[in-house]
Order: sequence, then structure tokens, then C-alpha cells
Amino acid sequence: MRAPMVGTGALLGALALALAACSAPVSPTVRPTDVATTSTPSPSSTGASGSASVSPSTEPTVPVDSPTSTTSASPLPTSDGSGVIPSGTKPADTVPITRLQPGEKPPQFVVVSFDGACKQSLFRHYLALGKATGARFTFFLSGLCLVPEAKRSLYHPPHKPVGTSAIGFASAGNVPDRIALMTTAYNSGHEIGTHFLGHFCDAKGVGSWSQADWASEMAQAKYFLDHWKEINAPRGKDFRLPFDSSSWKGDRTPCLQGVRSAMYPVFAKAGFTYDASSAGTLVWPRRLSSWTMWEFPLQRIKVIGFGKTNLSMDYNLLVAQNGGKITATPAQCARIEESTYQSYSQALAAVHKGNRAPFFVGNHFNEWTCGAYTTALTRFVTDSAAKYPDVRFVSFEYLARWLDAQDPKVLAALRAKPAPRY
Repeated sequence: MRAPMVGTGALLGALALALAACSAPVSPTVRPTDVATTSTPSPSSTGASGSASVSPSTEPTVPVDSPTSTTSASPLPTSDGSGVIPSGTKPADTVPITRLQPGEKPPQFVVVSFDGACKQSLFRHYLALGKATGARFTFFLSGLCLVPEAKRSLYHPPHKPVGTSAIGFASAGNVPDRIALMTTAYNSGHEIGTHFLGHFCDAKGVGSWSQADWASEMAQAKYFLDHWKEINAPRGKDFRLPFDSSSWKGDRTPCLQGVRSAMYPVFAKAGFTYDASSAGTLVWPRRLSSWTMWEFPLQRIKVIGFGKTNLSMDYNLLVAQNGGKITATPAQCARIEESTYQSYSQALAAVHKGNRAPFFVGNHFNEWTCGAYTTALTRFVTDSAAKYPDVRFVSFEYLARWLDAQDPKVLAALRAKPAPRY
């Protein structure tokens, strides 16, 4: 059941305590990891109409690791002292799934998801945020976060040289820490999905892949997760994950790209219940035609303070707010942070008052523009959890199960409600 509503100040204090509890010391010689490269979008990224659209080929990449970065592993103690909770003991749903009656008001769902999910400091931050607010998130893992540079030749990307990647490979010393964080995330009720591997968004990238290409990428992504220990041979503590790739229920493709008729058969065969790689609006989700999967799109929302609209993801907002550049002056950083916070908050207020459609927020593990998107998202989750007693921060996996449990006629009535005008 949902905890009683508490004030924003109390939540922020709890977040600080939780973050301190989740943090592990980092060697002072360590260089920052996952520093994105600067990229300027093409002119087509923003239109004269005032609407900004994603320009996938120019999305700033968030590298898996800088060449020399390492952090010490920090497994958290669990019930049996082994560093993991045995498989099958994932916490129960915080909100039991019940079937709506005709005309009954649905919960107001919000799904916050993260593409990449590599950088440990931000992984700890969002785990602490979830603990402080009761929110559960979806982490789309870039599988090369678990493949060290020395083993890069294990990866055979479609239509690319062996051992190449648009986001690089892992520093071997970081992998055990990531395993510990993924274990904590899973055991805390968060979802681990996949963002696949090489993150290729160029002309020969995922947008051109065949069904066989997707099958190869899927098989390799599964192998790298399921055999991470053989690949890395970590020393010391007996690290084990409480899940494997069979727990994946969905994905987000790199840059939202991919020929649907090529990738959906592969996703369905893998047992996925949803895909989160589309663009959409603030309406109720639909089931994909001819497939058992739900479509959970990033939604077009207002970019407050900039007179534009774009999709509900940090990169798309970056295009609208800063021309896709990841650096800015302190004043511009502050403007971007407030715009992002207000953009998310006003979109949520609109659906909460209107059609009650689930609101989807996408984010990368990044520190673009002075960390504006991390700060804005943290404020949004904290303040929304305090403001709305009926808002439920859930994972995509949970939402798919909730939708499956509903009467199709009730869902059709919800889908018939138009997107709110705000």
C-alpha cells in the first residue's frame, strides 16, 4: 500500500539519508565516468512551427566508461549475507493490481525510465530517490556496461567491425559495482530492461537492421548478461545476480530507431510484453497490432519557457532548450532545470486533471548542462509524490501487467479520451 503523504522537505531529507546509505567511497584518483561528448543537432531537429523533434543521428552519446575510470565494488548486505537475495524473492507490488469497474477513475501512473543505466553514481542517486519516495523505476541496461575493454572482441555487431561500439566498453573494475547496484535495484522492486548493446544510430545502425540482425543483437545482449561472471572473472566476493535475461519484459531501442516488422518478431520471441521505442501523445497506451506487446511511447509535451513541444525525454528537451549542446552557462543551466521541472510537472497536472493517461518520462544517466536534468527529475519525483496521493510511480513491467488485467471495454473507453489541452 502507498505510504501516507509527507511534505517535500521530509522527502528531501529522506533522500539525502538514503543517498548517503547507498553511496560507496570513490578513489580520489578516479576520473569521472560517462562524460558525454558534445553534439550539435542538425537543422531538422527544430522546426519553424515551434515543435522540436528528435534527431537520432546527433544524440549525444553517454560512453560506458572513460578509459581509466574505476570505482570500488560495494555490494549491499542482504537477508542471507551472500550479497544477493535468492531468485524469486523480488518484492511484491507496492500497489496491488485490481480490475477497474466501468466508469471507475484509474490510478495516475507515472513511469520514469533510464537509458543506459551505467554510471554508478547516478544509479545510486536514483536508487536513493526511489527509496525516499516509494517510486519504482525502469532501468534499460546498455549491455556493454558489463563487457570489459579487454573482451571487446566478444561483441559482433551487425554490419560493423568486430569489437566496435558507439558507446565504448566497460572498465573492468566497474563491473562488480554495477552488478551490486543492479542486484539492489532488482531486489528493491525496480525493473531491469534492455537498451541493447552498441547503440549504433548511423546509416548502418539499428534503423536499418533486419530481423536476423536484431536476433543476433538480442542473443548477444542476453549472453553478456547471463555470462557476465565468466566474462569478467571478478575477484573476492561471490557476486551473483538474482535475475537473468529471462526477466527482461521490454526495451527501448537506441535513438528510438528500428524497422518494426524486423524487430517486433524478435522481441515477441524473447517474451517481451512491451516496447518503449516510439513517439506519441498523452493518451492511454495501445496494444501493438498483431503482437501481444504494449506500446509505451515517449510523449509530446510542452517545453515550458521555450515556446516549443518535444518528447518527454531529457535529450529531446535538450534539443529544444539548448540546441542539443550539453554545456551551458550557469544562468542557462538554471533556466533549463526550471523549464524541465515545469515541463514534467505541467504535463502530469494535465493528465491528472484530464484523461488520467500514464505519463512517461525518459532520462539518460547524464550530467548535461550542469546536471540540470538530474536535478529537475529528482525535484519532479519528490514533489509529485508529496503533492498527489493518487500518483503511482511504477515500472513499465508493472504497467503492462496492470493493463493486461483490465477489461478490454474499460481500456477502450479510456483510450477514447483525448489528450489534454494545457
